[in-house]
Amino acid sequence: NEEFIVIALVCLSISVWLFLKLKNERKQKEKLSKDFTRLMADNALLEAEQLKFQLQPHTLNNILADLKLIASKLNTGMDSLSETLEYILYRGKGHFVSVKDEIDFINKYIALKDIFSSEIDSIKINTIQIDKNSPHYSNPCIPHLITAYFIENAFKHGDANHKEFLTITVALTGNVFEISVINKIKKTNVIGNGGLGLSNMKKRLDLLVSNQYEMKNERNEEEYHAVLRIQIK
Repeated sequence: NEEFIVIALVCLSISVWLFLKLKNERKQKEKLSKDFTRLMADNALLEAEQLKFQLQPHTLNNILADLKLIASKLNTGMDSLSETLEYILYRGKGHFVSVKDEIDFINKYIALKDIFSSEIDSIKINTIQIDKNSPHYSNPCIPHLITAYFIENAFKHGDANHKEFLTITVALTGNVFEISVINKIKKTNVIGNGGLGLSNMKKRLDLLVSNQYEMKNERNEEEYHAVLRIQIK
């Protein structure tokens, strides 16, 4: 009996020791697990802060690049606006300008549009058919701002988002000046016979180059084409 009691006490002691040992190991594992979870969370936070730190300069650089582009466009636009206003207000006092003057106006006007349009590459200006040796190239011979109506009409009624939105062709051969404007049109847009702008332009042409000009226009489902041809005397 005494041996049985001793064995029982030993077994009980071992059981208690194992129980306490397992319990202690479980607590240690739980603690290690919590510490590991907290460490992972802290590490994730540190990584997030690091990414944030890296992102902020990158974002600022992008903003600065955009601001530089806008500032550059505004600077160019202000110069173009100043030169265009000077041309509109003062150059036409004699009613006639040279072909070179009118081409310069077209380029400055398009440069102004560059501020507001991201599709400026969709505008083509073709001047290859201009005879720069002609006396009409540098001497007053065509009505001041005669090209403005056609170009403004294209921007007003055309599809500026089209990749081939506008083609302007200016020609000077012999005694003939010609401007051709082709613009893509919006599917839902309806172009009539012209408004006040067209009426005023015809009156100016009748007063300044009566019986010396021919004007025509045509359209289909995709584009509008206007042509003005002036016989220079």
